Amino acid sequence: MNTIGRQMIWRWAGLSGVLAMVATSVQGQPIHGSFGSEQFHRAFLEEKTGELSFEPFQRLNWQAKARASLTWLNFDQPTPAQIARMSSFESAGPFFRSVDFRAPLDPAVNRETYLLIFPGGAVPLQPSQLKGSVDLDFDRDMTVHKMMVSGAIVAKSARAVTTAAFAIVGKQDDVKDVDAAAKFAKRPQTGSTVYDLTDGSRTVTWTPVSAVDTEPAAALTFRMADQRFLLVKWNSSLCNASYTLFTIGGELEPIADNDYDCDH
Repeated sequence: MNTIGRQMIWRWAGLSGVLAMVATSVQGQPIHGSFGSEQFHRAFLEEKTGELSFEPFQRLNWQAKARASLTWLNFDQPTPAQIARMSSFESAGPFFRSVDFRAPLDPAVNRETYLLIFPGGAVPLQPSQLKGSVDLDFDRDMTVHKMMVSGAIVAKSARAVTTAAFAIVGKQDDVKDVDAAAKFAKRPQTGSTVYDLTDGSRTVTWTPVSAVDTEPAAALTFRMADQRFLLVKWNSSLCNASYTLFTIGGELEPIADNDYDCDH
């Protein structure tokens, strides 16, 4: 599977119909059933290339960018030769094709500053370009039935990282009271699963709504404005990276998930 499709496009929350079902079968479900949030957008690190990317905060015209970059492709009715140049995936069926593209940064992206939130804390991000994917769903006569164009912002981090969790719009000073050794653990008991965060002199808990029996691999707490957060990295046999972000209040409330580089 191509890079964009493997890490991102299959898992975007906006997918529907056939593509959504394909996404579920290819990547599996996120541990706790949600995706990014308005404030925290999912970030991805491609292990082979070290390329870091994150979902954009701006409403970008991805179709226009794809058409400008893929000048060889007739988007409305690709020729047989053009279809042959596109990627096909057995799990998506015989009537699906995809092609990746790269594009210059949109000026709207450069108007903001960004941070990566990951188990090591917060590090500034510098956008460098855009990358995207055109996904075409064909009828049996190979005419275009549905088209989806999606994309992400490619960025460089201020220091080297080995994983990625979420990106935010902000500056380094916006993230305070960072604790990369937060004490978060699954309670040793039978019956329902309960997780505890030792937060100073108190314990804040989370009881998953659905059946979850996953061990945390690392935990980070931090504060932004008047809200404190907990980032949990999970041990996963399916995914190289699996994260949940919680708000810390009277209890832990999950607000975003990010699973990527996942297999069956």
